[in-house]
Amino acid sequence: MATPGPTIPPLNPSQPSDASSTSGRPIDYLVPQAKLIRASLLSQGEQMLRETRATRLYYLPGPILAIIIFGLLGYAAGAAAMSSWPAFPYVTGWIASAKSVGNGMIPQYIAIFFLLLTLLSLVWLLVRYIKWIRTVYAVTTSRVIIQRGILSRDFDEIPVNKVRAVEVHQGILQRLLGYGTVRVTSEGENRIANEAWVGIPKPWEFQRLINGAAEKYGR
Repeated sequence: MATPGPTIPPLNPSQPSDASSTSGRPIDYLVPQAKLIRASLLSQGEQMLRETRATRLYYLPGPILAIIIFGLLGYAAGAAAMSSWPAFPYVTGWIASAKSVGNGMIPQYIAIFFLLLTLLSLVWLLVRYIKWIRTVYAVTTSRVIIQRGILSRDFDEIPVNKVRAVEVHQGILQRLLGYGTVRVTSEGENRIANEAWVGIPKPWEFQRLINGAAEKYGR
């Protein structure tokens, strides 16, 4: 039996007469409020259905793993060069054996090399973090929106009545981690049409919301 998709709230729902009654809750609870997209950009009567950034699992694990690996290797090399440091199992001894080569400075050179790689990984992490926080994807009752930027912001949209198809791609690892790539095709020329939106959490739900908005509000 097919699992029903997310319910799209009505365009102009009425406020329950008794917000504390068991028959209903305040409209602010029922309808998602814009938090990442500037609320002032929504037109009168337009409701936010979902907004999201790409998942951290897409942008951050690579540089974090590089920092840990290069940092540990740098420490192991430093322990080989500085006998007062506690040794890192196996690796420090292997690097220390290089002291017999040349002028005995090989462990120091290795430590400097991994220190530089660690610093580069920190820069990589900063760049990925900025890329992560600067882009927001949203679906409203009128539009599919991409907001880019931190201080200054660019705002692109596809009206839901122009949406023709929504494609989702998930690899095996992406499926296990719960994210994927979404691609929206639209009628006519549009800068963000056919653009791959990577790292979208719950991409199938995102697809259902766009298709549902196009069917309910765009026809």
